[in-house]
Parts: sequence; structure tokens; C-alpha cells
Amino acid sequence: MGFARARARKERKAISKGEQKAQRAIRASRQNVRGAYAYQMRYDKATRTEAIRNLSACFMLAMNEGYGFGHDRLMLLHDKMQDMLDCITGKYVTVEEIAGYLRDDIGMDIGLAANDPRATHQRQIELKAVKEMSAAFLMALLDGFGFKAKRLGDAYTCVADISDRVNRKEITYDDIHKRLEKIMSKKGRKTA
Repeated sequence: MGFARARARKERKAISKGEQKAQRAIRASRQNVRGAYAYQMRYDKATRTEAIRNLSACFMLAMNEGYGFGHDRLMLLHDKMQDMLDCITGKYVTVEEIAGYLRDDIGMDIGLAANDPRATHQRQIELKAVKEMSAAFLMALLDGFGFKAKRLGDAYTCVADISDRVNRKEITYDDIHKRLEKIMSKKGRKTA
């Protein structure tokens, strides 16, 4: 008996035994897993993007309220934070290295290396974004504006105050974004 005949006979037997049905079920379950994985990846990315967007707005509003940063300096801060965040996401530097630098060289311990293993998956993504953005914010102030330990601590306290107001529901992220849009729409005025 030739190979083709044997294979055909085996396929006919498999059909009669329901193996084809089992194969379809296996293919369907694999496709469902792939679809769920893709959905989870999109959801995780959306969560991270939203967290970074909200944190950026909080940091920039804090600098406006606490230090009077206007359009130009806020844009410079945003660009510096984005550069630092790109370095962190590109794995050129880690959050732990930045936290170590701030602790050892500047004398500022802000708990960037802390982790909460009991947090949900979504909350862990948000906490990771908070750590990365906080590190980027502090390094941007240190590198771009010459802030040292006291002023870095004061700036971080301003951000913590805004975060507390959000947690107490005195202000929402939408309110923060609206206020920031109003600030950013005012171009810096130069006097001659």
C-alpha cells in the first residue's frame, strides 16, 4: 500500500473518530488565546499611555503652580522628560540606577525602587509608569534646570500635593489637562 493511500485511509478513520473535530477545537482555542493576548497588549499599552499622559500633565502643572514655569520652560521640561523617558524605555538607564544616583549623589530618597506585589495587573502598569515618569521628571529638573536636592524635593512635594488633590477628588485629570492647555496656549511674551 502506497503512502498516499495509507494517509487517506488514516484521514478517513480520523474523521470517523472525531479527531477532525478535536483539531478544529484546538485551532479555535489557539486563535482565541492569540486574540486575547493581542487585546491584553493593546489594553496594557492604552493604560500606560494614559498614565504617562496624566503624570506629565501633573508634573507640568506643579511646575507652573510652584515655580511659575510658563510656556517656554514647560516645553523645555516636557522635552527633557521625554528624552529621559526614552532612555529608560530604551534600557539605556534603569529607574533603580536613577534612584541610586538621587540617593547617593544628591541625598534624596524618594522610594522609586519600591514595588507593590499585591497590586492588580493594571495598577502594576500604572505604578511602573509612575516610577519611570518620576525618575524622568527629577532627572529633567536636575539636568535641564539645575535643581538640587532642596528644590527637587520641593518640586516633588508640589506634584504630591496635586496627586493628593486628585485622590481627594478635588480636581480631576480632565481639569488638569484643561488648565495645562490654557497655560500652553499662552505663548511667552518677550519684552524689548
